[in-house]
Amino acid sequence: MPKIAATGRFAPVAYLLFLGLVALTGGSSHFDAASQPIVRLGAILLVGALVLRPSEGHPSSYRPAFWFLAALAALILIQLIPLPPALWGAVPGHERYLRAAAAAGESQPWRPLNLTPDRGWNALFALLPPAAALFGASRLRMRDQGAVLLALILIVMASAVLGLAQASAGEDDTLRFYAAPPTQAAVGLFANRNHHALLIACGLPMLALWAERARADRAKRRLHAALALAGGAFLVLTIPTTGSRAGLVLAALALPLALVLAWPAVRTGFGALSFRHRQIGAGVGLALLVALVATALTFSRADSVHRLFAMDPVEDARVRLLHPLLGMIRTFLPFGSGFGSFDPVYRGFEPFRNLMVTYMNQAHDDYLQLLLEAGLPGLALLLVFLGWWIWTSIRLWRAADGESAALGRLGSILILLILLASLTDYPIRTPLMMVIAVQAAAWMLLPRRRRHEGG
Repeated sequence: MPKIAATGRFAPVAYLLFLGLVALTGGSSHFDAASQPIVRLGAILLVGALVLRPSEGHPSSYRPAFWFLAALAALILIQLIPLPPALWGAVPGHERYLRAAAAAGESQPWRPLNLTPDRGWNALFALLPPAAALFGASRLRMRDQGAVLLALILIVMASAVLGLAQASAGEDDTLRFYAAPPTQAAVGLFANRNHHALLIACGLPMLALWAERARADRAKRRLHAALALAGGAFLVLTIPTTGSRAGLVLAALALPLALVLAWPAVRTGFGALSFRHRQIGAGVGLALLVALVATALTFSRADSVHRLFAMDPVEDARVRLLHPLLGMIRTFLPFGSGFGSFDPVYRGFEPFRNLMVTYMNQAHDDYLQLLLEAGLPGLALLLVFLGWWIWTSIRLWRAADGESAALGRLGSILILLILLASLTDYPIRTPLMMVIAVQAAAWMLLPRRRRHEGG
């Protein structure tokens, strides 16, 4: 019996340690970041450790997610298969490079479709952390999900506290984990303020569900509710310090979604009050929310608010990038330029008027960048994922209340926030946000797992 108990604890402990490692080393999307080998090695060690130890998990219930990751890896690998010179030159968008090589007198070897094969291999290895997270999540028991949720909340809070310290320190980079242009904005555990703001926004529904899960125990419910309210207020106050305009929008969406998640507990608590007390409670709650938001927006370091009104959107680099990006997409359709190739390829298409001291390492729109790098096959994978997410979300929100359905709804919200953030940035290219997205998808698959276990 002690041996069985120890085995049952091994998977969740290993997975939680992996989440901690990803939080500390998975905040950058740069392929050459010094932390990338560490987080990928951690992913390999997690999978190896779990393979060698028996578990109570149910990996077959997560088969759709495994198949999706396998399809993505296959697409990356196909782009890395060497092609004969004649066929390579006939691929749309490649002829310009063929002409340049001919003008330089260079012979034409067999080359892969991906114009930057080294970055293509990096994109393949970048799938290690999310694959390990999915494998780890599939080995967890239902009673382990609360520990995972709490761990993610602690990661969010740690990033928020670190971000607040960074904002207070100004451009001093002592508290910043990754090399980046000097900034006074808070970036937390990330290299990018928009990714940090997205993580904070994700923390709001996480806190709401964490408080709602304790509704069976009255004393525990009160404690969780108080801690969740305090934590949520702190997160709302830290959002403006990120300097992220997208973060303000995401937080504005995450707040009502968090309330929806916590509504069963709120309804239970309000149901025990008289009508008059319910009116007073609703009024006080609304007043506190307005005061909290007003305080957040008037912070002296509310850079995101200042940027929202001070910057001309037309001059925004993302807007100026759109026209050449669309031209690049048309050039390389239907097969794309190869995963990870945006930065080097864009340098050959960048208009002179777009030249700046800084440079665009990503397209700042993951959907358009996916279409550029992966072409129509990548678009097909994206549509498959979106179709699954919409269909599964509808079923989860229509399902009867229960622990697996509640966690699945949280997963649906987290993926929604990530999808929206990807319209103007590239959060899913960081290991930490990839792992959170995979955990969210795993929660959405929990009802399917329950059916399999019941069957």
